[in-house]
Amino acid sequence: MSECEAQSLPTEMTAARVEAHGHLDALKLRTIAVPHPGPGEVLVSVRAAGLNHLDLWVRKGVPGHTFPLPLTPGCDGAGVVIALGPGTRRAKIGDEVIIAPGLSCGVCAACVRGNDPLCTQYGILGETRDGTCAEYVLVPEANLLPRPSQVPWPLAGCFALVSLTAWTMLVDRARLQPGETILVLAGGSGVGSLAIQIGRYIGCRVIATAGGSEKCARLRTLGADETIDHNTEGISERVLELTDQQGVNVVFEHVGEATWDESLRSLAWGGRLVTCGATTGAKATIQLRRLFFKSQSILGSTMGPRGNLHTLVKLLDRGILTPQLSETLPLRDLREAHRKLEAREVFGKVAVIP
Repeated sequence: MSECEAQSLPTEMTAARVEAHGHLDALKLRTIAVPHPGPGEVLVSVRAAGLNHLDLWVRKGVPGHTFPLPLTPGCDGAGVVIALGPGTRRAKIGDEVIIAPGLSCGVCAACVRGNDPLCTQYGILGETRDGTCAEYVLVPEANLLPRPSQVPWPLAGCFALVSLTAWTMLVDRARLQPGETILVLAGGSGVGSLAIQIGRYIGCRVIATAGGSEKCARLRTLGADETIDHNTEGISERVLELTDQQGVNVVFEHVGEATWDESLRSLAWGGRLVTCGATTGAKATIQLRRLFFKSQSILGSTMGPRGNLHTLVKLLDRGILTPQLSETLPLRDLREAHRKLEAREVFGKVAVIP
């Protein structure tokens, strides 16, 4: 008898479901069957699930993209392993884990090279298969990382996606070096707040933007050397003032249309703009003469190699990187959690507890 079969598992669970795209009322709480792990899979009892902007896109829908509805959203989470499928090798019942959100085949050339986001079968929990906004979630054993014992469940459940995204953007894609200057757009967001901390850890000068003096003050506690209140100041104008008209070496961009031109204007000669998102819109223009004459680069980045998370969890354990948790809500208040995130009422992350 397998360990999965040997456990007395519940047969039903409460899960958030998106059955059709729409506004907040598209989020439904349903009672569904608890999935049983197949070969190489484990069942995790979710203790906390972190929300991301991806969850909003899954709920609202993306033109030209098909999600496998009905779907349980949630790409981030942490919990306890309660069942093992056949062929699992390292996981044990009772392991306290952080869940890596990226899914890939594990055997193609990209995966073997450790660049799993380029796998043609790449997906994300809560986007291509049921995610973490439920009492239990089924994940590949390879997606488990140990939860540092001193890290509370809500923080552990908010860490993986934003840290992996920010680290890959800055370290792997932009090749950020000690002593360089970085501009972090929307530093009070989940991914922006991690980018500030990573820039500080690498030894860079960090300039970060936020809306309002209170948020700007909080960015400085995270390690930002200077802040720009985008409600009252022009971003590129202020960047040039702070850098003696030189601009920054790297722009950490994830806002999109609303800040795109300001971001490009903030780049130094030889500067690199790296982007992972477009929360304010995906249409942007580029002055090509400026781009090639100044030898600048524009880099795209989605998620990151799962192996990076092993380094990041060690930095979490040492207190070097910490997700900024704005609020923790019960799963039954998932609609309110989505509303707060969409309205930009939070600093950092929102977590839900099943």
